[in-house]
Amino acid sequence: MKKILALFLCLGILTSCAGSQIVATVGNEKITKGEFEFYLSSIKGQLSGTELKTDEDWQTQEIEGEKAIDAAKQRALEIAVLNAEYREAARAQNMRFTEQEKENVKATKQQVISSYGGAAAYKKFLKENNITDRFIQLMCESTVYYEKLADKVAQEEPISKEELLKYFEDNKKMLSEEYKKAKHILIMTQDKSGKALSEEGQTAKKELAESLLERINQGEDFDAVMKEYSEDPGLSTNPGGYVFGSGEMVPEFEQAVESVSAGEVTMCKSVYGYHIIKRLSIEYSDIADKVEAAAVKDKISARLKEWEEQYNIEIKVNEELIKTVK
Repeated sequence: MKKILALFLCLGILTSCAGSQIVATVGNEKITKGEFEFYLSSIKGQLSGTELKTDEDWQTQEIEGEKAIDAAKQRALEIAVLNAEYREAARAQNMRFTEQEKENVKATKQQVISSYGGAAAYKKFLKENNITDRFIQLMCESTVYYEKLADKVAQEEPISKEELLKYFEDNKKMLSEEYKKAKHILIMTQDKSGKALSEEGQTAKKELAESLLERINQGEDFDAVMKEYSEDPGLSTNPGGYVFGSGEMVPEFEQAVESVSAGEVTMCKSVYGYHIIKRLSIEYSDIADKVEAAAVKDKISARLKEWEEQYNIEIKVNEELIKTVK
């Protein structure tokens, strides 16, 4: 199984899970079938708005030449194993939580409980999905353990600005797929309270948006039109555009950005109104912090192999059980 370089802690709405057999062991930690299905459901949920919408889609369509469900299972296993490895490696090095970190974990867990409607609903969720409160606790702790490992690696192997720039150039294609940048002219079809405009008002806004798009396509300066007409309340704080990852903007906006290349202009409609969008190229300065985080993550991935041997963190996977997961 390949390892992805990401810490994925998605606590979304999950489908029911059954069975508590052991899918994998990582050192002293065991990953149950229910926990594996937790990760798998999270990954499938991330792609629920794509062409992968039904169980049949997952069984018949492919992702990079592999059956979609198999690709999702592989990623689920990679992430589950990584989270367990982070915890095992940190504990083996006697990394302990500060009082503030304990409070942060506690607050994160409380947010999870609240997201399911309180303690009673949370307990029902655990039972229906065959996962435990302890598992959720470990999930909340994983981020803190990862940050401790990242701090250790950053101190022991400092990354220079030159290395980060090279990392950005070497991984620009991948980073440009993960992060997008765009400016937009928002023509609102709702009032300040969020109430939709009348039919006549919406028609007028559509006609305005179409006329502005035509002016831009005929060569008028995008920024000048944006400054004069955009009703985006965030324009003043984001005059250079928005940098975002998947799921951070409304779906219509993200899909429109992905449909064009850097420098091209398109338009879409969302619940907010009409967006006249100009996609921009991602530059190092746009995602400098993310580049550093990704570079550190690469280093941690390399160090995990060393820690596995140094601290006897053995990884065993039950491939036959994974095959039974739908």
